[in-house]
Amino acid sequence: MVKRILSIATWILTGIGILFLMAFARQQYRKSTIKRMDLQIERISNAGFLQNEKLMHAIVRASDSAVGKPVSALKLSKLQAMLNANPWIDQADVSTSINGIVNIRLHERAAVLRVYNRLNQSVYLDQNGILFPENPDFSARVMIANGYIRFPALAATSTASIFDSAYRATFLPQLYKLSQVLEKDVFLNALIDQIYVNSLGEIELSPKMGAATIILGDITELDQKMSKLKTFYKTKAGTEELQNYQSVNLKYKNQIVCTKR
Repeated sequence: MVKRILSIATWILTGIGILFLMAFARQQYRKSTIKRMDLQIERISNAGFLQNEKLMHAIVRASDSAVGKPVSALKLSKLQAMLNANPWIDQADVSTSINGIVNIRLHERAAVLRVYNRLNQSVYLDQNGILFPENPDFSARVMIANGYIRFPALAATSTASIFDSAYRATFLPQLYKLSQVLEKDVFLNALIDQIYVNSLGEIELSPKMGAATIILGDITELDQKMSKLKTFYKTKAGTEELQNYQSVNLKYKNQIVCTKR
């Protein structure tokens, strides 16, 4: 019985000791000096929407010039909130290391489509259906959609979802679904140059091969339409006949209707 009591007491004292050491280490860590801020931007290309110099200035302001100050003076929540509010940042992770370095890892938002409305206002769409604004410092080389498209303007520093009530009834959800299909298919991604919505509300595609306009109509039975389109262009590729077509119509079930010039 005595041995059991001694064993329990030993474990309790050990636990208290560990907690004391952890508290002491944390206190010492909070007193340590911040040496530098390490910024890393992850994106699919070398250049992008986020400019290192501008971003570092914003980080220094949001952190109240934390370098040279103790770790306890760093307002991580304020810094994190500033980064999360940036419309071109998809995800931001901020942490401090035991050697006094603030690690900032940013995942830049990747555009898959740029859409222009009737007022020539444009927004980008990412792979998750998030709308984000254009950037004066960078233009992403992605597919463009324009024509008779209406949607509310997006504030210069905000984001929105195509499934939000303000955008759900617009053409944006259809364009998003179409862009997803085109992006995932290597052949179609290489073939289609631009998306256009005509005055009848029909979707048209501009191919890089030939001079015909591809009339998609809407996105119903989209997989079947894209399959027909791939077969058609693979069959006609390199032929003079392809150059003579004015339109390639995919609206009709189980057939392609072509109009010659």
